[in-house]
Amino acid sequence: MEDYNKFSAVILGGGIAGITAALELARLGHDVALVEKTPFFGGRAAQLCCKATDACQKCGACLVEGRLTALFQEPRISLYAQTELLESSRTNGFFQLRLKQQPRVINPERCVDCGLCQDECPAAAQGAIITTGVTRNHPRYAVNPAACLFFLDGSCRVCQQICPPTARAIDLDQQEEIIDLEAGAVIVATGYRPADPACRPHYGYGRHPQVISGAELEERLRYGQGLAGSDEEIPRRVAFIQCVGSRDKEHAYCSQVCCAYTLRLARLLKHRQPEAEITTFYMDLQNIGRDAPRFQREALREIKVVRALPGDLRATADGSLRLRYLQEESAAAVEADFDLVVLSVGIGPGPDNAALASLLQAELTPAGFFQAASREQPSQTSRPGLFLAGTASGPRDIAGCITQALATARQASQYVKEL
Repeated sequence: MEDYNKFSAVILGGGIAGITAALELARLGHDVALVEKTPFFGGRAAQLCCKATDACQKCGACLVEGRLTALFQEPRISLYAQTELLESSRTNGFFQLRLKQQPRVINPERCVDCGLCQDECPAAAQGAIITTGVTRNHPRYAVNPAACLFFLDGSCRVCQQICPPTARAIDLDQQEEIIDLEAGAVIVATGYRPADPACRPHYGYGRHPQVISGAELEERLRYGQGLAGSDEEIPRRVAFIQCVGSRDKEHAYCSQVCCAYTLRLARLLKHRQPEAEITTFYMDLQNIGRDAPRFQREALREIKVVRALPGDLRATADGSLRLRYLQEESAAAVEADFDLVVLSVGIGPGPDNAALASLLQAELTPAGFFQAASREQPSQTSRPGLFLAGTASGPRDIAGCITQALATARQASQYVKEL
């Protein structure tokens, strides 16, 4: 690699932590490259719903859009969407990164976000056209070469042909690009993967449509979709089951966010449909925000909490779901019927962590997250110049990701100034 695009820092991951770190570095006077593997910026936090009832519940979901607006207006930040790391080396203290960018088929300067490409695509159901509901992104559509018939066998140009003549935003002949970047610092902000709800097979996820994950509930509420096929917006009897993919033999850690989003979602459902009966099954209720006792008192006035995790779930003749659990006081078996069961899934390590750690010569924790230098230095790694932000290094809520990303950016800024 001889010709590099040079930056003070390269940030891997365009979610809330990566965006926050990029904006802070730009504010401090640095040129930054923000690299995102998917076509869209904002990450998982941008998919969460606002949980306000008659007052803000401080879930943090609204913090993303303002940062996205600032991101797209910041001239010091170069955006690389649909881009992933291929190689990493280091010379004289500077990182040299080789990246691959997927073909940028849809021209953002010409696209009008009409959606005709998705409407007419014969392989849309297979994921050939990807879209986002996060309106700050533009364009809100992208072609996925892995599923597009043109890229698979050259048999289709429907999206290019249907694109309005006044736009002509689609060019299927675009090729993937190899991009070489050099930077004094690299920040890993690649986020997390939600725990697989199927890790608790006795809850019937994938077999019963009335069993969904917390992430799916967030999405349905955000985009106004029905719940569990019900004609009602919110089913009458709803159960949340905590610690799915956390605090077990395979995932010994606490995901930190599940109690918070469960209680907020439960209160939101109750606010929208006061006659709904909401029950939360839990092991322990973790602290939620700065005024956790007050929040929990208010939540417990509106919803029922049961300190037990159901051991069995089965469908009944009337189409509801019957949960069986042991009552804490008496240890007696109790059964209760629900119309919707929400599995509160935890935060798992990113699926590419092992491969990325190998490329960057970074260490992983036993759970598979990126290893921080120490508890006192959560933003640093054992490798000078390589920093961490957000959930790449372990579970955090949105506010925690933002706080840590700001600290990471300031430490990275100081580091590159001293190179």
